[in-house]
Amino acid sequence: MQAIWTNDLRLDRLSEQDCEMVRQWRNSEHIRQYMFYQETISPEAQMRWFNALRNDADYYYVITTDKPIGLIHVNDLHDGVGNTGLFIHDRSYWGSPFPVLASLILLNAFFSRDDVHGMMALVRPDNGVSKEYNTQLGFQAMASDKMTIDQSSFVNQVTSSSLLQVLCKSNSLISIEVDAQDQINYNVNSGPIAMVLHRSV
Repeated sequence: MQAIWTNDLRLDRLSEQDCEMVRQWRNSEHIRQYMFYQETISPEAQMRWFNALRNDADYYYVITTDKPIGLIHVNDLHDGVGNTGLFIHDRSYWGSPFPVLASLILLNAFFSRDDVHGMMALVRPDNGVSKEYNTQLGFQAMASDKMTIDQSSFVNQVTSSSLLQVLCKSNSLISIEVDAQDQINYNVNSGPIAMVLHRSV
């Protein structure tokens, strides 16, 4: 998936041109303190990381509202399960609906793929805000630093959560852009939000 968007928010696949912006975000103290890896990342290390990403397993997206505000991902996707996470660099968007909306449309898009059935989130044991955030999305704690969700639990959470229902109603259609060579099957009727696919030529 190259891009995922809805009325209020867009997720664009991370490009080389985004790397320096994301590196500076990631090195900010208000982001770094919540990460497992807390060392300062050099430009060279950032590019090594970017060049090692696998196109069919590591999906990183820049979150944009009226401007870029953060990064969200599904990485190490294999055997139907991926690792997911996000950070919002722009603190004016902390506590807003946009981080939840970003997670909502990302999970909806990936759970609409026939080859994806579960997600895992790694959370520092001392990060209570992230644990509460993931619980709001339907994740369940499996260990002190690990939370998981499957497709049916996600759909159940969306249908039972008043906040997620409000976000679905105000963003009732998700668009997904995929490469023409992408052979993955999507069930656009399987999730809680209507979807449309756009194939790049």
